[in-house]
Amino acid sequence: MNYANDHIRNVLIAGHGGAGKTSLAEALLFTAKSTDRLGRVEDGNTVCDYDPEEAKRRASLSLAVAPVEYDGVKINLIDTPGLFDFELGLHEGIRAAESVLITVSGRSGLTVGAQKAYKLALKHGKSRMIYISKIDAEHADFYKVFEELKAEFGPSICPVVVPIEQAGGRVFVNLIESKAYSYVNGTAREVPMPKYGHREDGLIEAMREAVAETDDALMEKFFEGEPFTQEELTEGVRVGVKTPVLCGCSTALAGTDMGLRYIKKLLPSAARGAGCVAADRDGNEVEIACEAKDPLCAYVFKTVADPFVGKMSYVKVVSGTLKADSPVVNSRTGEPERMGKLVFVKGKKQTDAAEIGAGDIGAITKLPAAQTGDTLCAPGRVVSLPRPEFPRPTLSMAIKVKQKGDESKISGALQRLMEEDP
Repeated sequence: MNYANDHIRNVLIAGHGGAGKTSLAEALLFTAKSTDRLGRVEDGNTVCDYDPEEAKRRASLSLAVAPVEYDGVKINLIDTPGLFDFELGLHEGIRAAESVLITVSGRSGLTVGAQKAYKLALKHGKSRMIYISKIDAEHADFYKVFEELKAEFGPSICPVVVPIEQAGGRVFVNLIESKAYSYVNGTAREVPMPKYGHREDGLIEAMREAVAETDDALMEKFFEGEPFTQEELTEGVRVGVKTPVLCGCSTALAGTDMGLRYIKKLLPSAARGAGCVAADRDGNEVEIACEAKDPLCAYVFKTVADPFVGKMSYVKVVSGTLKADSPVVNSRTGEPERMGKLVFVKGKKQTDAAEIGAGDIGAITKLPAAQTGDTLCAPGRVVSLPRPEFPRPTLSMAIKVKQKGDESKISGALQRLMEEDP
């Protein structure tokens, strides 16, 4: 099914290794009924960690895309590795997303991986949301982690969903709705709002103050002590607050329903965030709006040498509509590209697509000349989007062939490696 650009969210999931990114993606997929079972990283059966090496190591080694259809919107989750040896995935995916969902472990707290993801989001002008994971883990402390976030990132940090421990067990309080929920076997049940202590009162005041600063009329209401409506709070957080903070337990499916709700409500659509500036053939700047009616402009953000289907190029369609018979020019080579099939990908699963619309993400098989970072355009408007900046390599190695005659095999394999990992 094709979605309009204002019904698409492209969300990069980033953070430190072991913070729970793939588990969060898995929980969001299952909660939205995009999968029929909840996979576990420990069991090696998640949608995003589908490579045998990833299952063996219990860690993401490359970027994976997993679309979720939820309440009339399509959310393209882009799960990236947290291990620094494999941070290519983070730099590939940032250009395909409008938002970065930064996962921070409730047990480990703010780590270097989360800081790097936050800075990369700032550098590329992406919206940000923070998810404090593993609230159910031993020694997890949401409030300690929240204070670390406030100290590091300042007043842009705004609480939206917070956990409260009480005699009957843990509840998750939605500060925008002023409602509390408990979870049993992943099912949410509304419960009476708990009595707040000083700490919770402070969080509510922090959210009200952050929202008030987004609008003069709201600031006046804030100083007069008037309560904000739910719509005012939602709009204030969406438009003015830079980094809403949510929390949950992905493996227990606690809080992930609110994660989906606020990805839809608070993060920008492709219509609002996917437009960008490109350069024409003379080097002049050209505004590219994310509009289906405009000429085609698509960006190749990842290349995979698939052993079964051959080369596969992951693309983000910035403007226009990509069809299998679309005439396409590669702006780097200046030559037309002959395309294979168009597919939507969910982990390793591929579904044939008749077209990929403006703001959406898909893949093209057998695109022989295309490389990561290329721009594919309509012949009538050839433009180049900025090429990606990747971290500098820090280690060099030489490969020596074991037996004569293997040079060509090794050379071909190295060429594919270089295509996959620039």
